[in-house]
Amino acid sequence: MAAAYLARAGSSVLLLEKNDYIGGATTSQKVFRDYDADLSRYFYLVSLFPERIIRDLGLKLELRRRTTRSFTPYVKNGRQDGLLLSNVSKETSRRLIFALTGSFAEVEQLKKFYGLARIFAENVC
Repeated sequence: MAAAYLARAGSSVLLLEKNDYIGGATTSQKVFRDYDADLSRYFYLVSLFPERIIRDLGLKLELRRRTTRSFTPYVKNGRQDGLLLSNVSKETSRRLIFALTGSFAEVEQLKKFYGLARIFAENVC
């Protein structure tokens, strides 16, 4: 993003990729050793992509909401499981958070956390 802003301002820009593949936040990979799932390492950050940047750079970009908000593997009582949060069903997310934590209060705490992350991201740019 910074390179795009600099180029638009007239600077000469050389953009280098540290990985042996291109794509950044658009790529999916196996993130967790014990789970056969390809996930985007940065999908959450892309979901916070400010509309302002899309407008500033004149991007022809449409962001779409995924059905799965996030998946976090965990081990509880010696059993492997995973917390899958849904963008479609709040009740599914509530039920799965309760299964992990034993508390519906944690659902509200997670909402507060995501709200703060969004406010932070919107104000950084």
